[in-house]
Amino acid sequence: MAAFVAGALLTPGTLSGDSGRMLVTFLGLVSASILPTISLLVNSMTSSGRSVKAVDDLRRELQAAMDALFFLFGCVGIVVAGLVSLATTPPMILTYVPYLTTEILPRIGQSLIIGASMLTIMRIGMIPAILRRSLDVRHKIATEEARRKTLEKAPTAASTRTTFPTHPEFGKTVKFEDLTRESN
Repeated sequence: MAAFVAGALLTPGTLSGDSGRMLVTFLGLVSASILPTISLLVNSMTSSGRSVKAVDDLRRELQAAMDALFFLFGCVGIVVAGLVSLATTPPMILTYVPYLTTEILPRIGQSLIIGASMLTIMRIGMIPAILRRSLDVRHKIATEEARRKTLEKAPTAASTRTTFPTHPEFGKTVKFEDLTRESN
């Protein structure tokens, strides 16, 4: 909220020129990273060899990640639209209303730009956390799948006994006196 107020308090024209271009460049880089990240997240959702719970957990994490990324993308869109509107000459009819095109509309535009920029900057730290949580879920899934495959491929006790047979008298109990008589 403070960012919206700060934007409205700025002198009209503050965000034109170099500061506006730098802001668009920075937010362009942010948005350029969002869409490929969403694509990678969506492609990681497969069901082969996974439990229903693991697939549900992964879906939940990916959905939260995509929601956060689309929110950031929307904020970037608001900023770019605001900067374009500030750079566009208003229709002549609006100039007849005192202070509308010189003070009111530019301050509203700057308020939206600063507010959406601050939301983007504050929430951009969510992306690494989202990716870490998604990686954790994928790690659990991979661990479960590896454990299941290992257990499936592990030989059974019966097959181990047939592969490594023991002598029929192995483990036979004998009395000590019988052993000493046989040796004499």
